[in-house]
Amino acid sequence: MRQFYMINLAFFMLLFESSAVKAGDPGLTPGPKIAKERAGRARMKSKSNVDSLTATSKFSTIPVLGSDTISVVELSKYPLVTLEQILKGNISGVYVQEPSAEPGTVQQNMLVHGITRPVFTARNFKENRPLIVVNGIQIIDETSLIYNIQNEETQPIGAATNMLSLFDLDNIASIEVLKDAGQIAKYGPRAVNGVVYVTTKTAQAGDKKISINGYSGFAVPNNITTVNAEFERDFRQTFYDKYARAEQIAAYPSYLSDSSNTNYYGPSNWVDQYYKLTPLYSINGALMGGTNRSNFRFFANHTQNVSGADDTKFNRTYGGFSINMLPTTWFKVSGNIQIGRLARDRNRSLTERYTETKYTPDLSTPLAPNKSLYNLYLRNFDKLTLDNNYNTSVLASLGLDINIMPGLDVTSRIALDYNENRRDVFWPSTLMEGNNYTSNYLGYNERLSFDNNISYVKELNTGKLLFEAGLQIQADRQKYNYLQAYRGPNDYIKINKVEGDKNKTNYLVSIGFIPYIYGDKTIHHLINTYFRTTYEWNGLKLSGLIRRDGSSWQQLSERWYTSYAVNGEYDLSSKIENDKIDILKFRASYGHIGNLPNSDTEAAGPQYSSQLSWDKNTGIMSYNGVGTVSRPYSYGWVGYDVPWSFTDMYNIGVSLSMAKQFGLHVDFYNKTTKNMLLPVPTVAESGYKFEYASGMDVQNRGVDVSLNYTMPRSTGGFCWNSAFNIAYNTNELKKLPNQLDAIVVGKNKLQVGERIDQYWLLQNRGSYQSDAEVPVRDGDNRGMTYNGTDMKGGDPRWVDQDGNFDINNEDRLLMGNIIPKWTGGFTNQFAYKNFDLSFLLYFNLGREIINQQASKKYDFANVAESKNLYGVREITSWEKSFDETAYPIYNPWSSVVPYQAEQDLFMEDGSFVKLKNLSVGYDLTKVVNNKKLNRLYVYVTGSNLLTITKYSGRDPELVNFYGYDTGTGIRYPKMYTLGVKLDF
Repeated sequence: MRQFYMINLAFFMLLFESSAVKAGDPGLTPGPKIAKERAGRARMKSKSNVDSLTATSKFSTIPVLGSDTISVVELSKYPLVTLEQILKGNISGVYVQEPSAEPGTVQQNMLVHGITRPVFTARNFKENRPLIVVNGIQIIDETSLIYNIQNEETQPIGAATNMLSLFDLDNIASIEVLKDAGQIAKYGPRAVNGVVYVTTKTAQAGDKKISINGYSGFAVPNNITTVNAEFERDFRQTFYDKYARAEQIAAYPSYLSDSSNTNYYGPSNWVDQYYKLTPLYSINGALMGGTNRSNFRFFANHTQNVSGADDTKFNRTYGGFSINMLPTTWFKVSGNIQIGRLARDRNRSLTERYTETKYTPDLSTPLAPNKSLYNLYLRNFDKLTLDNNYNTSVLASLGLDINIMPGLDVTSRIALDYNENRRDVFWPSTLMEGNNYTSNYLGYNERLSFDNNISYVKELNTGKLLFEAGLQIQADRQKYNYLQAYRGPNDYIKINKVEGDKNKTNYLVSIGFIPYIYGDKTIHHLINTYFRTTYEWNGLKLSGLIRRDGSSWQQLSERWYTSYAVNGEYDLSSKIENDKIDILKFRASYGHIGNLPNSDTEAAGPQYSSQLSWDKNTGIMSYNGVGTVSRPYSYGWVGYDVPWSFTDMYNIGVSLSMAKQFGLHVDFYNKTTKNMLLPVPTVAESGYKFEYASGMDVQNRGVDVSLNYTMPRSTGGFCWNSAFNIAYNTNELKKLPNQLDAIVVGKNKLQVGERIDQYWLLQNRGSYQSDAEVPVRDGDNRGMTYNGTDMKGGDPRWVDQDGNFDINNEDRLLMGNIIPKWTGGFTNQFAYKNFDLSFLLYFNLGREIINQQASKKYDFANVAESKNLYGVREITSWEKSFDETAYPIYNPWSSVVPYQAEQDLFMEDGSFVKLKNLSVGYDLTKVVNNKKLNRLYVYVTGSNLLTITKYSGRDPELVNFYGYDTGTGIRYPKMYTLGVKLDF
């Protein structure tokens, strides 16, 4: 660590700890000569293939070319709390997954230009996410180690809060999505999945200004049709009449057998206790001012966001301060600090509780749909339960900027990104069949980074040259401590108490609870250097970059990697004699960029994972402290000399602007990620289940299209701004390790030449009405079987693809796709005099969904026998969410599991179009006519207003990352708000 700081200190001294004053920095005005150099440098910066959300005027008359441009000011009116929600439908080539409307949850994901790695586990989500950069700081993500403890992957341990919910839109100046190699190569191996660059508002010179913004409104639950035990009995009766034997009739569920039991057969009136009209609000304020030599900006915000279901809430308290100082015209100091605290009231679902506790009680009797009983359950839950979820974040930077001589600039910055994650849980014995449970989680993620850059602009007779070089050092530290404890002395002692006297032999031994303690820590150092040169002449711009990265997460023999990128663009507008053509620009780029692993798991070579546990709690290293006879490893072999994964990508694009009203941006891309690690089968005698081998290649291809039209304000006061974006993406598995052609991982199959996000399903062609209809093979009279089990009347008629009269995995086909082929949005903003109206239509097309909720409904026989989370029935299982008559009647007790979700019977078209947002506003500034008031604007908004889809389930967006609609995600409520924006 001493060497780490000494290297950076030496570089600081070499560069005089200095940094450049950039043209356009608000409030800091360099001298005329320096300003000229800044302007020259600014013109050298390429904007190719950058999609952005910018804080432009609401009705700009000049569209930003080569980008999808939506006003951040416009978006700030809506109750959007995460970066994913902000980008959804607004940026071409960005796909957002939001499986639940629970506010602030970590269960959100976004992809830029497709999926590069197959998703088998929750850890794979992170491997597909873009890099998030805030004010030049690469944001640290939660460690993937938190997914190693849970048996089920519904949520990670800890608060499970989305840290991208930290920033308030009223404090954001712009959001840019960088996609092509020429743009992302500068950000290194974390950027191969794209970069989302967020710039917050900064200090400005001038008179002191005060800005106050806020909104308040309600989340309005959707109309729900509920059912009771009579509906469930009638639904099942058809199956009992047709297929039930004596033993199945004898095992008829007790809660359905007694029709006089009003708890189940009475009114299904639980809805008002689960879905409620819930208030939401946000308030923020900013104070800014100063001189050209020194200026500042304060910002503070508090937001409460809700879902209107299960009493879930999200609260954010956030503040920021930025300052710029210009002691001389050639020297600048800038600082920025942002601090936030996030608190989340999580859902009270059984699924998440049993996932956390790793304890599954008797599931034969579900929660009753009766209001009184459900109220009693909730009172018991709220009275004794503790579930506190908090996150704290600090993002700070200090930059020095000096102009050494005309054209020569040096910058240096130190930055800290620190966030802390805490969860404290207690569930009483009344909810856990006599066992109570407590857990405490405390983890942190810390990134300290040093950025040093030098640049030189040289004017030539034939053009202009820009040289840049940089050194960046990052030090990451991630750690967590996690304790689970069971069977405390009573339900009023909610913490794991220990003997605190260090002089006693039982010091730190738990008193009362049976504890299990986990902890992990990882350290990562990343150092890189880069050099870039750019040449500009007469509309032509060429640029090349080379960088060298060293990572401690790579194996010793493969610590370093060299990446490079080239890009160019040519503006023909000055060569075309047509006054209506403002810009006609062609561009292309190519890059070869190393890909950083997601953890240090593979860095150490062969690894050994203890398996001294039992199947109900694989994270515990023994059964109640008693060791078992087991090999000490079986997880997976990682060999030596594992090379870097890398991505080759190229882009070709064109931008056209006409008459200062029409804008068109088209970008074609092809990126192939190569040498990725994948678990592949290995010999059983090794003691390992599989080995990690490099050699998987995945290609993504597609096109992004953005159209913009701006109608200038007419003499009558009307104007119109419209933006449409659409993106197409497809992927293909090009290669598997060890020259394999296909591999099966759980319920997934990877096949070379196919998409990596396809389902692997049986084809369903009806049912066998009787035993006589079951096909018999000629010669030996062998009937059709399912994995060796004879098929009978009442079983599905699955297609025997290989004709061997046995339905098995060889008969499953790859079909459908989880990630939509087409995504996009259509935004319109209209204004007439002081009124304005805007809306966003958001769509996903060309995707399929597995309706597991329907599968589970029909598979009631196996659900009743299940001893894991598959058998959990939430209170929402008493909703009528689909047409129960739409599926064939099979024998649910058949051993072939006729209603398994992995068949095309439950695969549906998941395409949709949504009216995501709608707002109407009025500018009262002139009406009030107060000299101290610069702006007074009031507005009303509506969100999640309309969905058009063929999907038969609840909502085509409520789908998990594996493409399954489990029925557990909280529904999207309609939200209505009234807001005001004040500037003084």
